[in-house]
Order: sequence, then C-alpha cells, then structure tokens
Amino acid sequence: MAKPNALQIRNFVMAFIAIAVVVWNVFNDGPVMLTVIFGVCGVLALGSAAMNRHE
Repeated sequence: MAKPNALQIRNFVMAFIAIAVVVWNVFNDGPVMLTVIFGVCGVLALGSAAMNRHE
C-alpha cells in the first residue's frame, strides 16, 4: 500500500472540513446554498485525492 502524498493529505483534510461544515450546517439550520456548496467541495476534494493516488 502506497503512502499518501502531500496533495492527497491536503485533499483529505479539506474534504473532512467541508463535510464537517455540511453536517454542522444541517443540524443548525444554516443556509441551504452554503450547505450545497460545501457538500460539492467535499465530494470534489475526495475525487481529487482519489485521482492523485500512486500506482
């Protein structure tokens, strides 16, 4: 199993933060558009981390 590079770690951290904001925003009745934006950012960060993996 390959060790994740710095870009993958950054993407995983950003995805975790974005998804945490989505969960917090849903439970605190935050703006829906902000929840959608952070949700999309989390998915894109996870996708980017998956695309930057080592073979």
